[in-house]
Amino acid sequence: MGWSRLAEAYAATEAPAVYRQTLAHLRIGVAKYNNAARMGITPQGLYLSTWKILFVGHPPLFIPWSAFGPVQEETFLWVKTYTTHISCPGGAVRFQFTSDQLRAALPTPLSAPR
Repeated sequence: MGWSRLAEAYAATEAPAVYRQTLAHLRIGVAKYNNAARMGITPQGLYLSTWKILFVGHPPLFIPWSAFGPVQEETFLWVKTYTTHISCPGGAVRFQFTSDQLRAALPTPLSAPR
């Protein structure tokens, strides 16, 4: 699935000393991690981890900003959802989230709506 493909390239060896917060909505590939994944933002990239109960098969990830593709924004009712793709061996993995803080940290531009 998506997390394991990302782990092949971006498994974290140590957790950065940054504030981590829970992502209310996160989808990696086809799997949903709503309120089950935490992120930490650094100048170099994004740190992702899951709650300890989900740790098996979900090692922490550190994804450099350069791996993220253009971001597409969609609004449904009052919720903005951002979709991008993360490059990794074997092809890109879809990455969807609603965190405005994460969107602001991504150096990639918004792509034109479909």
